[in-house]
Amino acid sequence: MLTTTPPPTQPNHSALPRLFDTVADTINLAGGLPDPQLFPSSDLSDAMRSMLRLGGRTLLQYSTYRVPDALAAAIAGAMEFRGAQTDPAQLIPTGGSQNGLLTIALAFAGGGATVLCETPIYPGAAAAFRTAGLHTTAVESDGDGPSPESIRAAAADLRDQGRTPVLLYTNPTFHNPTGRSLSATRRGEIVEAAASAGLTVIEDDPYALLSFPGVTIDAATAPTLRSLAPERVIHLGTFSKILAPGLRCGWIESPAALADELRTVAEITTLSPAPLSQAAIGRYYAKHGWHDLVDAFRTAYARRAALMDTELSARLDRGEWQWQSPRGGFYIWLRRRDGQSTTPVVEQAAAQGVSVVGGTHFSLANEHADGIRLSFSHVPDGSVVDAVSRFAAGVTAADTPNTPQVSRAAS
Repeated sequence: MLTTTPPPTQPNHSALPRLFDTVADTINLAGGLPDPQLFPSSDLSDAMRSMLRLGGRTLLQYSTYRVPDALAAAIAGAMEFRGAQTDPAQLIPTGGSQNGLLTIALAFAGGGATVLCETPIYPGAAAAFRTAGLHTTAVESDGDGPSPESIRAAAADLRDQGRTPVLLYTNPTFHNPTGRSLSATRRGEIVEAAASAGLTVIEDDPYALLSFPGVTIDAATAPTLRSLAPERVIHLGTFSKILAPGLRCGWIESPAALADELRTVAEITTLSPAPLSQAAIGRYYAKHGWHDLVDAFRTAYARRAALMDTELSARLDRGEWQWQSPRGGFYIWLRRRDGQSTTPVVEQAAAQGVSVVGGTHFSLANEHADGIRLSFSHVPDGSVVDAVSRFAAGVTAADTPNTPQVSRAAS
């Protein structure tokens, strides 16, 4: 049976979990933040100073919704890094992937339009769809990701109900929150299912460059969905995870038939892209490329992920919890084998001084309440053991009847 969630009558614009808050004496495993120690701050500072000297009057002014040549080269370089090509004519600048998601949602909203979503789902995507007025429907997944049969069946059922399925949303590589990557075979099956159901695919792809050493993500093992069907797939990219999120710069690569409309909506939502950030990124790429920086991110995240995985294995009962060892990205997704809600664990972990995100935030209708997402990307190496120790204490407290809610600061 379909799980269809209508948009709220009055959209709740504060529905996202507060992932980036800083709380005293708390280790943040909630937010998907890059490691600031790896930001190339000095190189970016040099790039910005140079660009301001060369063209400050232009770069500090409003700009048009055209991707500058230097930024297009930086985008092409990032995509080539994972074995994909770009078409500069179909690139649309965004203020990061979130801005891109809202732009796409607004372009397709209206008339009972519905987006089919793999779940668990990135909360920002669900919020963008609902804020734009789209209905959302979960599609079933198996061990290899969204089921092609479920995509076809869900679209057919919606049409039988008089609804209008228009979009399929997926995060195919190092998925948020599960960390899963779709096989090459499943990617092809999903694109074919979307085509047969008349759906445009949103390929949200912020983590694809962050494969761990020894893990290959390329055109053979994990082709972009857009490379399989450029006329049907809208690809979302961002520099937030491979450079710095504070630059607020990303892109949409659109099918040719949708590019003008998406560009118009993007301009309406933000009026102007960020020309100084765009210029700095272009100059940084021209001077440094992506290899060294991305390799540094990959190495650091792989080290922390392995340490967190080891500590979880030592402290949690595998008979009660299940998870997959990460192969890239930012996250470990824990599930309770008994299906019970993890809300008490989240609360008790917070009392122990570690913040995590419960599975309800990744649900359309509370279907993943038994999950918890841990982010290893931002926690310093020296804090991983302490963070998992606190989390395990929270698990024990949540599973102990009549445990009082005592904050760490008050104990």
